[in-house]
Amino acid sequence: MDFGLLPPGVDLCGSGSGPLLAATAAWAAVAAELESSAAGYASSVSELTGLTWFGPSSVAMSGAAAPYVAWLQAAAAQAGVTAAQAYAAAVAYEVAFAMTVPPPVIAANRALLMALIATNFFGQNTAAIAACEAEYLQMWVQDAAAMYGYAADAAAASTLQSFDEPPQRPPTKPGKTSRPAPWPKPPPTRPAPAPNP
Repeated sequence: MDFGLLPPGVDLCGSGSGPLLAATAAWAAVAAELESSAAGYASSVSELTGLTWFGPSSVAMSGAAAPYVAWLQAAAAQAGVTAAQAYAAAVAYEVAFAMTVPPPVIAANRALLMALIATNFFGQNTAAIAACEAEYLQMWVQDAAAMYGYAADAAAASTLQSFDEPPQRPPTKPGKTSRPAPWPKPPPTRPAPAPNP
């Protein structure tokens, strides 16, 4: 969008930085929850395999759980990056808002211009009209510069990476599907022999 074409005051609208700050808090909470889950799983696996459960099945379970813990940690880190990006976008908005000329100042300039034009019967207000227009042009340039800066900062902050899929369950045996083997069926029961009289 070419912000230089918009008159000052037109580009100052929207819901502000509130939704971006809410998104920051939400993503930070997701990151904390994912990190907590990863730490909990890692701790549980470590306790099981280090204290009470030994042997090949312990090693297999630990190896099977490791990719999920790593995925949770990576997802937590990425959610943290997303929270930081939302915060950067909120800061970019606040900086642009602070740089933008407030609408009442613009309205006062336009009202003064109309009053000067209305009372300029003999050209006595020509210099004041020119000064008023020059001030308005400066407001236009200032607002456009603020919006160009905001657009660049917001574009950088809103480039999000997609999250990786969680790891798939590995096959139980090479060449087999990842579906677990069914439980073995119990042997058929035979009726008990009748006692001999």
